[in-house]
Amino acid sequence: MNIKNNFGKGELVMLCLFCVVLYFAVFHQLEQVPIHSWDESLFSLRAVYMHLYGGYMYDFNFFPDMVDHQNTKLPFTTFFQVLSLKIFGINELAIRLPTSLIYIFTVFYVLFHFKNRFDVPWAGYVFGLVGITTIGFVEPHFLRSGDQDAPYACYLVLATIAFIDYIETRKTKPLLVFTFFSLAALLTKNLLCGLLVPGLLMFVLLTRQLIPTLKDYRFWLASFTLVGIYVGLIYYYELQQPGFFDRMWNYELFGRYTKTIAPHNLPPLFYLEFLAFKKMTPYFFMLPVIFLLAFREDQSPKLKNSILCFGLVAICYLFFISLSKTKTTWYVAPIFLFGAYLMALGSVPFFNYLKEQPRRDIMAILVGIFIVWGSLYAKVVFKNLTAEPILKDERYGWFMKKVSEEYPQYKKYAIVETGFAGSAVFYREQYNREKEGFDISLKRKFVYEDNQIIMTCQPNVFKSTKQQYNFQVIKEWETCKLLKIISKK
Repeated sequence: MNIKNNFGKGELVMLCLFCVVLYFAVFHQLEQVPIHSWDESLFSLRAVYMHLYGGYMYDFNFFPDMVDHQNTKLPFTTFFQVLSLKIFGINELAIRLPTSLIYIFTVFYVLFHFKNRFDVPWAGYVFGLVGITTIGFVEPHFLRSGDQDAPYACYLVLATIAFIDYIETRKTKPLLVFTFFSLAALLTKNLLCGLLVPGLLMFVLLTRQLIPTLKDYRFWLASFTLVGIYVGLIYYYELQQPGFFDRMWNYELFGRYTKTIAPHNLPPLFYLEFLAFKKMTPYFFMLPVIFLLAFREDQSPKLKNSILCFGLVAICYLFFISLSKTKTTWYVAPIFLFGAYLMALGSVPFFNYLKEQPRRDIMAILVGIFIVWGSLYAKVVFKNLTAEPILKDERYGWFMKKVSEEYPQYKKYAIVETGFAGSAVFYREQYNREKEGFDISLKRKFVYEDNQIIMTCQPNVFKSTKQQYNFQVIKEWETCKLLKIISKK
């Protein structure tokens, strides 16, 4: 696509400014905070294993001294992380960059989409700017991490846009795009992407397109392709690792929907409160008004269809995840981007309304919008720049770096960790494979040899070591300590 043919000089200047704004929210100091415990470290280690050995890791005990923890996540988005690891090596940037790039691709796809569909490319800017100032979307588990909830949300948005286009035009190209991004979502977050279907079905029913859709052989071909690839992949993994399907279904999918996995026992209205008053304020309160625009007679058919479809998809998705017995803050990832797209749609009639107002009123409203948005943006950027490790076992990344810079002679030591240790093992793999002379191991038991060097960020490990051994403290930072064992008491 030729940018010059689609945008004038003024629009190109706006595009450049837009890119600068996106950079500080999405990319700047992306590698600053160490790999987060659990989900980010899970995806990171899976990508590292595929990068090193070229295979799918069914259990995290494939890494020496790691605990038994089966892996039934599907690997579509992991492939992008593997490619990034091969280019940039084993580090935080390589793990997180694919998530950021997928979001940027989505933003520019939406920008060109608004240009072509509504002839208002600036509404695409609204989508991107709302996305990066939705507080919940830029926190851990989402945009600036190696977790795959943000890419999953992007796939669902792109699939929904293509589905609307297919319903309106009955062309093959948008159906192919819908199939591709639906498959990407399916092979990233499994059957959770099926929660898109109720909203799409309601949209088809309300627009009286059910019969034409059911009569279209291409729709059935696309559906069978999705089902066939998914079932075939699950069957393949079951053959490779018996019990794969049982664990996936009873732990990752149906098990979480029907049973509470501690500590995720939350009330039915948790997501509603979480979005409205914590992570999607103030945008969440504007969405009902935008949804009602779909039922106004004076709206253009294309705008009505887009608002109606995205509104129904968002409502149905929120409804079904609210019924789940296990609730986690990251299940709402698609709601953030569905909301951003609805905000972009709502900006079209809003700015048409502004054009009819006196110039002084227009300036006052625009200044107010800029102040609100600017404060949200400043909060996001400040939070990114001042982010620090949250949990004790996330501090290994910073502590190991401090030790390597201040005490380069200590390259052989054991990390003593009783937890899952995903973050610690990620850095062990990084240092051992990409930094000369390092020999770092992981220990689960508090049994040491004389003169052995150990590292831990767990107070209970230090307490037990202090009770049993004489040692020298080489370096300490917060709860992390590098010790030289002298002798057993």
